[in-house]
Amino acid sequence: MIQGSDPIFLIYILSALVSGALAVILWQHRGKTGVIPLLGTVLAVGVWDVSLVLLYGVDHPLAITVLTGTLFLGVGFATMTFLVFTLVYTGREQFLTTPILAVLSAEPILLAVLAVVNPSNLLFESFNGAFNPGPLLWIHLGYAYLVLGLVTVLIFGFLYRSRSLYKGQSAALLAGTLATWIANGVYVAGFVEFDTSPIGFVVAGSLYAVAIVRYRLADVVPIARDRVIDTVTDAVFVVDTGDRIIDINPAARDLFEDADRAVIGTDVHSLVDGYPVLEEQYDEITTALVESEREFSLDTVAFHVRSTPIEDSRDRHVGWLLIIRDITERIRHEERLEQQNERLEQFANIVSHDLRNPLNVADGYLDLAREADDPVQYFDEIERSHDRMETIIEDVLALAREGSAVTDPEPVSLADLSERAWENVDTGDSTLSVASELTFFGDSDRVVRLFENLFRNAVEHGSTSPDSQARQDAVEHGSTSRSEPDGSEDAIEHGIPDERNEDDVTAASLAVDVGAVTSDSGDPVGFYVADDGRGLPEGGERVFEDGYSTAQDGTGFGLSIVRGIATAHGWSVEAGESDTGGAKFEFLGIEVAVPDEPERTVR
Repeated sequence: MIQGSDPIFLIYILSALVSGALAVILWQHRGKTGVIPLLGTVLAVGVWDVSLVLLYGVDHPLAITVLTGTLFLGVGFATMTFLVFTLVYTGREQFLTTPILAVLSAEPILLAVLAVVNPSNLLFESFNGAFNPGPLLWIHLGYAYLVLGLVTVLIFGFLYRSRSLYKGQSAALLAGTLATWIANGVYVAGFVEFDTSPIGFVVAGSLYAVAIVRYRLADVVPIARDRVIDTVTDAVFVVDTGDRIIDINPAARDLFEDADRAVIGTDVHSLVDGYPVLEEQYDEITTALVESEREFSLDTVAFHVRSTPIEDSRDRHVGWLLIIRDITERIRHEERLEQQNERLEQFANIVSHDLRNPLNVADGYLDLAREADDPVQYFDEIERSHDRMETIIEDVLALAREGSAVTDPEPVSLADLSERAWENVDTGDSTLSVASELTFFGDSDRVVRLFENLFRNAVEHGSTSPDSQARQDAVEHGSTSRSEPDGSEDAIEHGIPDERNEDDVTAASLAVDVGAVTSDSGDPVGFYVADDGRGLPEGGERVFEDGYSTAQDGTGFGLSIVRGIATAHGWSVEAGESDTGGAKFEFLGIEVAVPDEPERTVR
């Protein structure tokens, strides 16, 4: 089969040496998927090459006969193990049953026996120099091309399913597959005078080894790729045991803006670098080889992660399948439901307690009226109880309405809304100063109501007059209670229980300031309402509780409504002391529409 020259001899020697070196490397990685059958291919090609080299230098008939048998044994097993490797590598090990392996092994053994005995020259006519293929050899060639075609189809199908792999691995797989065709084709077509097929198999084996050993992706991708659906909205990651990203779907790339195709094969920690929460979650997930689910938050976004260990057909752990779902809307929906349930519970308490008190009072006066000679004197008290019940109902409905989430905010002016609210409240001689042109996103009607409640609270119950201070001192020494609602919608009330009608109370003269809250860098992050009145009572941290009031006729819902409006916008509210010793309320977390500007108006 070798006709000629030393260069051909050297080529076969080099091919044999490469096969030996490649076999050593593959043996060191024998635990990886597909390595053992690929090692078989390399060893078979090595036998093929060595047989050709030895045939070049011997002339003894028996030696030629034996080497002819080993030559065709190498040819047959190279074809057979090449197919086995492809089936294993592409995740089709289920087809490699014992009967199928026995049938596949029978062909190279039979080919070697026929090469030794060559009955009636059915395999070939001459092996000294040039030779002519016999019928059986043509049958073998047809079988070999059929196997090679099947291998090519399987490799191309695998690459199509795993199209997000390293470009280097794809190139290695494609080049290795084509090398076998090219090497055999140039010999069959007569472009060269010696058989280049074993060289093609060595090249293919080398490139396939690179795909396994260098990129290390064969362990995971054939098993996990079928589970990855590009069209799902959840982010899907496939990671191997070395924390290397094997595959991600489009949703995962959207989750990480920098996660382009180049991220495949990189370490997971390099992708989540700068996100300590993600690094911690990943390390915890991959600690135990069990399927798990967990939830965590990153900034304002909530995620649900499901992790599934990936095992190969031999039950060896080879990686992880991670599915990440954005559950922010679900969490917000649950929070809204929880708030609604809390409000329902509050309303039930109000109906069972707060409404019952004035109702009992009205019933008592009604009984007295029935027994009295002059019942008219009790009618005013009954009417007052009815008015109180009506006020309670109105405040409860307001609390329910204002607590629903704001779904369509629009740019609103801090100055315009605070001035509009000021005009809606009986402020007497009090003054309003708006020290900001802040514009932010909000529901204008609800923000006006927020300011109305705060202004009414400040003006009606923030007086520093001696009479008001005496009443406040009485409250702070034991008169404070959870009282029935009245019509003022106040949650902080700095008065005391008395028998005077609301008409007898004179509005306090206060200075109320409205302005922007800024960060250390000077950017607006919220707004405040402050006054120079008496400030918060003892236990000021309770001022936002439903029904908390320091006045006998206070509903205690005023600042509950304020808090509900803030929560509906996604803001936080804090109560404290102003620079002048009065009360101050800060609202943080606003979305600014127009940058803050200098003071605009004083009224």
